[in-house]
Amino acid sequence: MTAATAALASASLVTAANITVDPATTAQKVVGFGAGAAYYQSWITAMSSSMQKDFYDTAFTGLNLSLLRIGNWKQEDTTSIAADAAIVKAGKERLGNHLKIEMSSWSAPGNLKPSGSVNGNDGHSKADKTLKTSSNDPYGKFVYSQFAGWWKKSLQAYATAGITPDYISLQNEPDMEATYEETLFEPTETSEIAGYKQALQAVRDSISTLANPPKILGPEPLGIGYNNFEKYAKALDDKNLDGYAYHLYHAGDGNDNSGTNYLNPENFRKAMTAIGKSYGSDSKPIIMTEFCTMESAVREQDMLGLAHIMQVGFTSGKLNAYIAWELFWGEENGQLIGVCPGEGWSSCKEAKLYINPEYHAMRHYSKFVNPGWRVVSSTADGSNVYAVAFRSADCDSISVVAINKGSSQNLVFSVNGYNPVYAVQSTESGEKSKTVTAGTIIDAPGKSITTVVFTTSNTAALQCEDSPIDEPYVDPNKNFGDSLVIVDYSKESSAAGWKSDETLGAVTFEGEFVKVPLAGCAQDECGYQHALFTLPDEVAVKDPLSVCKELVFTMQSIDAEDASVNIGGAGGSTWTSYQYGNTAPAGSWAEVSVPLDNEVDSTGAPFGSTQLSFNSDNAGIYIAKIVATGCGGSDAIKGIRTNFAANDLHKEAKVFDLNGNLLWTGIKGEALNADGTLRLDLKKGMYIVKTKSSTVKAAK
Repeated sequence: MTAATAALASASLVTAANITVDPATTAQKVVGFGAGAAYYQSWITAMSSSMQKDFYDTAFTGLNLSLLRIGNWKQEDTTSIAADAAIVKAGKERLGNHLKIEMSSWSAPGNLKPSGSVNGNDGHSKADKTLKTSSNDPYGKFVYSQFAGWWKKSLQAYATAGITPDYISLQNEPDMEATYEETLFEPTETSEIAGYKQALQAVRDSISTLANPPKILGPEPLGIGYNNFEKYAKALDDKNLDGYAYHLYHAGDGNDNSGTNYLNPENFRKAMTAIGKSYGSDSKPIIMTEFCTMESAVREQDMLGLAHIMQVGFTSGKLNAYIAWELFWGEENGQLIGVCPGEGWSSCKEAKLYINPEYHAMRHYSKFVNPGWRVVSSTADGSNVYAVAFRSADCDSISVVAINKGSSQNLVFSVNGYNPVYAVQSTESGEKSKTVTAGTIIDAPGKSITTVVFTTSNTAALQCEDSPIDEPYVDPNKNFGDSLVIVDYSKESSAAGWKSDETLGAVTFEGEFVKVPLAGCAQDECGYQHALFTLPDEVAVKDPLSVCKELVFTMQSIDAEDASVNIGGAGGSTWTSYQYGNTAPAGSWAEVSVPLDNEVDSTGAPFGSTQLSFNSDNAGIYIAKIVATGCGGSDAIKGIRTNFAANDLHKEAKVFDLNGNLLWTGIKGEALNADGTLRLDLKKGMYIVKTKSSTVKAAK
């Protein structure tokens, strides 16, 4: 009797589903997993800086997103894209170039349309909702050149704001008559409606003169039923496309209800299979760029729905990427994250994040599969069990996503040559993103998703590839834990980094601290005079003023009176206000905490200050140490490393308290939750988790 058979025999008469993965049989390459950030952007940037941090950590680090879909909103030159820029910046700060940007346009500018408006409900006929006609455009009967010029100008404006899309789609749902922003395109031009084929050629020609033009996806129709995608794709000159895009709001065969299809993802398999068979390739990836239930309320069952839709897409549909519609929405009922309950389009009643069931469905894929991985052959023989498997580029890791839509049963995994090292599970109306013991046999509750990561060091027999240039993201906060020492003068030999403005004396090094002269007179007598400290280069790259929650100064007054000191940020920008009245006591050292809530601009985005600014009407202060704290602590869902072959979650570990007392011995993955916190039955506090290869702090 094999170990697997014995384990099954001891588990009573539980139904078993066999999931078999063939690491050597590969299919398409993964481009990524993502969600949309279109509409409600200003709600994000209106949050407090601490809540923004929790949101960005949850949305980007927690999901390990590799694609973010945004809109091209430059229909007017005066349109602000500051909120979009802040959101993209926050994502890039956490994920680097792992996070790619896809941009779709919802409408051409109103001055290029007969209706004069971006909104469909301002047009009286379909001809009002397309591009204006032209008698001299080189591409056809409509103003394609002006449309293409607008696209180029938009990309330049976004680049100036710090957003450089990796992919663009020239029109969201060109076949959809909408009341909101829309522009209609037929596959090729007719006497009344502009042609997608002609517009695509014009945009391709226009943006090709940019230094780094984005790749173009298309045709991005509303749905894939009734050969709708093929009608557009067959009309195009496909050399003008770098990839294909579509939405899933209908599936054909009468399956037009989005909410129903969400609960019956097999409705998509026929149409997805047809598109994948005709258009699937690594050279022109297929990306599903938008879909949601269109329901007004959160449904627990939609977690399994999304996971199953993605399974259909990455197996039968040969998808290379999947982008859900809403990363966030300004209501409690957002698809992945609800930002806050509201009373209308721009009224937020309560600053709160809602992590909804579909968030966890996406996380089962995005957290454990990186761009450059490949889909590999997998089969599942159990009742109502669906599986899809992905192999890393260098072949050392395989992640298997198994969806159990039936009753409780054992999942029996067979992945030739690979060993299970990590597993996470989410259950409908139950626990989500819960770490479970990894093994070749895992109990799957009814209506659950289980992702298991397998690794191997024996890849010689496989056709492996080089890992992508963009290495898997590691949470930058983990580079320095919960706190970061900015400067400790007991370990320094000079007052390097300090300077004084106006008539202040120079900052001097006094052994184990620095002496910082300040104004010594009231503002109305001598104005604000500042002593400035520039963050050391090795500290500045970690961006503590944006990442951390507060600064702690060990300081005291230089004379017999307590010094009241105003502290702010500077260097390219300043805080919106000082933190006033921080007391440096006379005759004794004190740790003075200064929150970093004001290190944001009017949109809520971090200023990026590189200096600290001090002023006071007292004579001055001594500073012995400056530490940033709260750099890794948050209630947000944090990320574990996604390169599982390189981590040690499956290794033996020991847990110690901060006094060095050994409290527990076992497997590291059993000690830690998915967010890096301690799951053991211990008192709240900080602990040390040690393996042979690493030592980390973990909070309980």
